[in-house]
Amino acid sequence: MNKKKKLLLSSIVVMALSLTGCQSSQTMSITADSQTVVVPKDPKKVVVMNYGALDTLDALDKGSIVAATPLSVIPSYLQQYNNASITDTGNMKDPNIEKIKQVKPDLIIIDGRQASKADDLSKIAPVINLSVDAKNYVESTKNHIQVLANITGTESKADNILQSLDKTIQDAQAIAQTSAKKAIVVIHNDGKMILINSSSSATLIHDVLNVKRAVPLTVMPAHNAIGKPTPIFVDDNYIKSVKPDIVFVVDRSKAIGNQGMAEHYFSQQVLNKSKTHVVYLTPDLWYLSGGGAESINRQIDEVINALK
Repeated sequence: MNKKKKLLLSSIVVMALSLTGCQSSQTMSITADSQTVVVPKDPKKVVVMNYGALDTLDALDKGSIVAATPLSVIPSYLQQYNNASITDTGNMKDPNIEKIKQVKPDLIIIDGRQASKADDLSKIAPVINLSVDAKNYVESTKNHIQVLANITGTESKADNILQSLDKTIQDAQAIAQTSAKKAIVVIHNDGKMILINSSSSATLIHDVLNVKRAVPLTVMPAHNAIGKPTPIFVDDNYIKSVKPDIVFVVDRSKAIGNQGMAEHYFSQQVLNKSKTHVVYLTPDLWYLSGGGAESINRQIDEVINALK
């Protein structure tokens, strides 16, 4: 058994099917995010507060079971779910428990943003946390696709999605391999630009797609007196020093509805002299979503298009 299959089987266990009673639906035991949960097989009404899971259900042709999701910041590529038939669960970090109760879901899917509310939510329906593992971005994404396929009985569709994803990644890696361009990944937050050299975004761009790093991973931030990493701010002086070919920008502020990165944050003169190109990644895709069957393909497209 190869390493990928071992990781898939060990990370997501979708095994024991059982009947909970003569008139009850089938249930299954899954292990996700280090917790084993009994969930309904083929649920009919699901609350999804994880946009990667939402786009995966959509890719599996199971969007019809989505009953509620956070609508105020729903990514642009998922706007088909921003309609009157979908209940708004409210703030992503502070979901409206009463509204979710009214939905009477069979299953609730969350990510790390709602983890602190998991106990409250589990009183309503079984909860699965499909947070993406930043260090194992692709395998984590594949695992989540597989577990959702097993829950919804769409395993054959998942097989096709996973095979296609493998091919997409291989093709992207080939393009990155032949490109001499080196890049950095930064996040914009409230007017400041910070290097995110080991984030999930950087993992996908550098470690999965093999886009060359302008700043080695070994260059880690210094730690302050209380042991927290000191952020590395990226400004004109940093660009002049590092001279990256590409700056990939994840705009957190814009993603959550605040003021986005200033149009001329970097001096055009500095960019020209350093031969640096700024690539604005789709904010809501990269900050609010990711780790889904559709989102990962969209992310790969944005990165590889910058290398062409």
